[in-house]
Amino acid sequence: MSSTTRFSVFRKALRARGTDGSAAIEFAFIAPVFFALMLGILQLGIMIFGQFTLQNAVTEAARLIRTGQAQNINAANAGTQPQCAGSTGAAYGYASPAAWFQGQICCGVSAILDCTKLSVMVAPSSSFSGSGFSGLTTPGYNPGAACDVVLAMATYKFPIWIPGLPQLLKGSWTFEDSAGSGSHTIWGTSAFRNEPFDPAVGGC
Repeated sequence: MSSTTRFSVFRKALRARGTDGSAAIEFAFIAPVFFALMLGILQLGIMIFGQFTLQNAVTEAARLIRTGQAQNINAANAGTQPQCAGSTGAAYGYASPAAWFQGQICCGVSAILDCTKLSVMVAPSSSFSGSGFSGLTTPGYNPGAACDVVLAMATYKFPIWIPGLPQLLKGSWTFEDSAGSGSHTIWGTSAFRNEPFDPAVGGC
């Protein structure tokens, strides 16, 4: 085989192998964006699921207030209640009516949220209007009396796991509560009028 022929064969071999590794290089460019997108979708999906779960738990717990069951829980008997209303378990040892109500919300979210980080506020309002609820922001527990308008609200600071995601999503919707906080607050609220569960109240 002549030197020219050998060179031609060698050149064809180099050309054939010239694309080796190109897929790996292309993937190295695409991978960070791809995985960031996938992890971002996962983060948002779990957070939105947490939002719906918290809202459902607050709605369910609010029924205990609306029907007067919560008003029957006091400092003396809170510690004798089961962990979740309606269950037949042993006494859970709640320290107060407020702790009992937070526990009822926790029963609906404990699978995905850390109950110790829940902030709960229950307070009667003068009316259903916006002005009636505008000043109700401080955590506390007052389920009101029969026929009272009541607002029940629970908040949870959901941690942001994906670095850079807050900056990526800033704009019309600020994903991060404040610069560097690393969390986004999710809410569950329920506004309702208590039923006339007190025999002394003729109707609402």
